[in-house]
Amino acid sequence: MRIAGVVLLVAGQLVGIGSNLHLFFDAPSAIVIVTFTLGALWMAGVPIGTMFSAVFSSTSTPEQLTTAARGWALARSSAVVSGFIGVLIGAVIMLVNLDDMTALGPGIAICIMTAFYGLLLGYGFCLPCQYHVESRASK
Repeated sequence: MRIAGVVLLVAGQLVGIGSNLHLFFDAPSAIVIVTFTLGALWMAGVPIGTMFSAVFSSTSTPEQLTTAARGWALARSSAVVSGFIGVLIGAVIMLVNLDDMTALGPGIAICIMTAFYGLLLGYGFCLPCQYHVESRASK
């Protein structure tokens, strides 16, 4: 069922994007999202390996599942917050370059794509992982 959910999520995004897939890749935006989310997890002392093993392994203990669920919740929140921080970074870049209209593009890309990546990571990946681990922990 999880695989079908992932396929449906990806297929839905690809249908919506259509032939413009190359426009949805922005390295600076991805770097903002990934580094902020990982940094937040590391600062909180969340064992990232345990988070992934709890999702994909059937031998996790209830304690590991609870820890992983908390980690996925933090990852979700961090991804969404990093998207908002990226919007602010992009806005600053745009405001600095208001005199040069050709330089507004990178700021707009960071502004929009970090929000998109943050929401996609937070609600398209971390939230389902959190729910899956929580449901296993409650059994």
